[in-house]
Amino acid sequence: MPMPHPSAPGRPGPPPPTGLTDPVSLFAVPIGRAASPPGEALPVIQTLYRTPDDRFVIRTCLHLGPGRGQACDVMVYADEDALREALSAGGDGLDEALLAAAGLDRP
Repeated sequence: MPMPHPSAPGRPGPPPPTGLTDPVSLFAVPIGRAASPPGEALPVIQTLYRTPDDRFVIRTCLHLGPGRGQACDVMVYADEDALREALSAGGDGLDEALLAAAGLDRP
């Protein structure tokens, strides 16, 4: 299910590339997604997952442009407190949108 774009409520973010398996989905369930605003020079999509043992995983993908593919990073957090601490350090709107998309924007 597409998640809303942080700057346009109800508008789905870009779909994942077709034909590729999201490796994180092999061990965790996606619970939220946020994307950078349209027109960004280097578009970013972040997906937040929860593992069966209640850890959190963030997969961040930078879309490098047509024919260049994407570069992705995966970070694993021990619990919700560790996740919130890491995201508060960045302080950008995408991190806040990711928490909101997952329903974790309230303490």
